[in-house]
Amino acid sequence: MKTKDLKNVFVQLEKNEPAFAVSGERENLLMKWDALLGEAYSETTEELGKFYQKRVDKALDEVEAYKGTTPRFWKLYSSGFIIKSPEKTIAVDVNGGCTPPNGRTKIVLKPSQMRRIADLADEFYNTHSHEDHICGELCDAFARRKKLMVMPREAVCRWVIKGAVEAETFRGENVKIFMNWQGDVNGGLPCAMYLFTLSNNKNVFVRGDIYHDEGFVSCIEHVKKWGKRVDYAFLTPYYKGSIVPVETLYKEYQCRFIPIHEWEFSHRKLGNSGPATQCFEELYGAFALPYEKNCAQFLAWGESILLD
Repeated sequence: MKTKDLKNVFVQLEKNEPAFAVSGERENLLMKWDALLGEAYSETTEELGKFYQKRVDKALDEVEAYKGTTPRFWKLYSSGFIIKSPEKTIAVDVNGGCTPPNGRTKIVLKPSQMRRIADLADEFYNTHSHEDHICGELCDAFARRKKLMVMPREAVCRWVIKGAVEAETFRGENVKIFMNWQGDVNGGLPCAMYLFTLSNNKNVFVRGDIYHDEGFVSCIEHVKKWGKRVDYAFLTPYYKGSIVPVETLYKEYQCRFIPIHEWEFSHRKLGNSGPATQCFEELYGAFALPYEKNCAQFLAWGESILLD
């Protein structure tokens, strides 16, 4: 992988700031990003690891400097993101970077970056205990700063998280929680569905990874039970069953989408080329309905977008 190629893609992306609109220029650039990430062993290279850390530094600089009144979203690795509103900054499913079991990856946060995230974020929310959604060291940094951490009881126990509040019992002023299940009747683990109400009264829907019919239907039922609507949905397009979450949410609410969980290298066998989970090309297909209606956008590492 050539560092020059990495930089060139992002130089051009910075000239095409993300917005909820169709953009052929961004599509072409993200396809080039697909090709670079799709190289075999790309996740083991020093170039990609250092590049990711630079993208995180840039995002954290922007989070710290942002003083706007409109909530803003920053994408980190895979499912991790940060939202800053005038009243507070929240981090959701931010982990230490790519974490395959054999520790082969170079795409990781530096300890100083974990400390900075814990300084900048007022609250941390975790959907479930998979290691690409949580990081013990980062949680320790939040705990030392006495920041609010909310996660399922199973995640607290599995990772021995000190100072966390169990999602099963937490009641927050601007967040609704439904304890759901990451899996189907044959197995899985507890997974929290969060509905955050931002300072501009927009509601953000977030819930884990793969959707099964029974779990997804329950999520939508609870949104209606709460008398809420979904304005933004941050989710993976993966599902098992007859209900397509992206299409169902869009038809019900005409909400906006930001895909998460793309290029998760812990799901690609070492030495393989091609996508690790879904690549951007696949996302453009999975989110075609809202994207073509100017209701979806696809973000690379460190990019941000207004949630207006």
